[in-house]
Amino acid sequence: MSEGLRLDLMEIFKPYQKQSQFLLSQARNRFFCAGRFAGKSWTLTLDVLFSALVYNQGAPGALLGRTESDLKNNLLPFLMGHLDTLQRATGYNWVRRYSVGDQCVELMNGSKIMWKGYDRISKLRGYNLAYIAADEVCWSEQNSMTIYETLLPAIRVPCRRPSFAIASSPNGLRGITELFRTKQLEGDPDFHVTRCSSYSNPYVDRSVVESCKASMSRARYEQEILALALKPSSAVFDQFQESKHVVSHDVLRHSDDCKWVFGVDWGISKAAAVAIQVLPCGRWVVVDELITHPVSRGHFRQDVKAFVKKWCGKKNPFLISADRAIPSENMWLAAEYGPGRTIVKPLETKKEQSVSNGIKAVQDLLAPMEGDANLVFLRSLSRTIKGDLAGVLPALQNYRFKLDREGNPTDMPYKDNITDHILDALRMAVVAGLHFPELHGGKKPMRLAIGSDGHSSAPIRIANIR
Repeated sequence: MSEGLRLDLMEIFKPYQKQSQFLLSQARNRFFCAGRFAGKSWTLTLDVLFSALVYNQGAPGALLGRTESDLKNNLLPFLMGHLDTLQRATGYNWVRRYSVGDQCVELMNGSKIMWKGYDRISKLRGYNLAYIAADEVCWSEQNSMTIYETLLPAIRVPCRRPSFAIASSPNGLRGITELFRTKQLEGDPDFHVTRCSSYSNPYVDRSVVESCKASMSRARYEQEILALALKPSSAVFDQFQESKHVVSHDVLRHSDDCKWVFGVDWGISKAAAVAIQVLPCGRWVVVDELITHPVSRGHFRQDVKAFVKKWCGKKNPFLISADRAIPSENMWLAAEYGPGRTIVKPLETKKEQSVSNGIKAVQDLLAPMEGDANLVFLRSLSRTIKGDLAGVLPALQNYRFKLDREGNPTDMPYKDNITDHILDALRMAVVAGLHFPELHGGKKPMRLAIGSDGHSSAPIRIANIR
């Protein structure tokens, strides 16, 4: 690397086999398609450092995260940790200049690593770079192909290994994932994929991975643990089967030991709510629905009040959840059911409000990887769409994903103003319920849908996720 200094970087950092395959590939486009705990961000930031030190000395490159928060809390600590490891191994400070304001670190060999968030993709046009490393593009709010096509022309500085590197869990066989698969089938040498399941990382105990498995649907397990890119379905809830999820249930028999959860989707012209009886074992039974065209907000408040009283009587429900879109209505809920009696929890954060993440939480309850369905529906619920508002059963069967420019399903549902209202109410109840072990058989739920990318934000701490 410089006169009188030879380093074995693989020995210093000790990446495991799959990480090494990705790091050593010379392809122009490289994809580390990996599951949770596989060390995607650790690998991507090490790839940036390899590019700056070995392949593209003296050239500028970019480390890109979905948001500035992702960079600050995840990527930059890994990058600076790598530089610290290198300094301890060599006794030499490799950083010439580090500037938070300029969002850039300059190394002693003249290489510059910039960091940016690609949530505002248009601001990244016009850069002159030797390489780009982008984290979790499959889980971005931006279309993954838009990210790729916008940033690819920026790689135009002559260097030894110009590259566009991606580290992400797959989110269906769509977008950038489908592009890499197509190029693989064509045998294109400019495209390389390293697929790595969560079990491949020797630095993570297998029991940690297994603990996630119990909270996931089969499709989610295959994508986020095994790192398999599944062909997306146009049906949002294709896990729903009437024979499995529509049940006979004696509501009164469980009235003394159950907890009641309500989800409310506010609206003036159209509004909806669901009543859910949660059994001690953690099974959620949707027993009733309220779908209406309220004359005013005051009228719908009274409808909601009567709906809650119908099932709870003089008892207080455990939880009522709603969107934060209409604060005045949520303030009314809090005043009506209040602290110390009922938990009133509107979905406040961007992570909680994510429709895509909420859908995955419902899917996990509908079809867990292990055991019976944890979300079922009372047989007496209507199966027909009356007018321009659907009840929960026909909505589950007719809810569809939007299509992309190639006609493939995306991960965002189509808002048809018919099926979405009742399902929004259900989704909000499920997401709010992820915070409470009392609603999941006493077990603290993994809260898989709370992360901004659909990934777990549960308090799992691992000393060295690599």
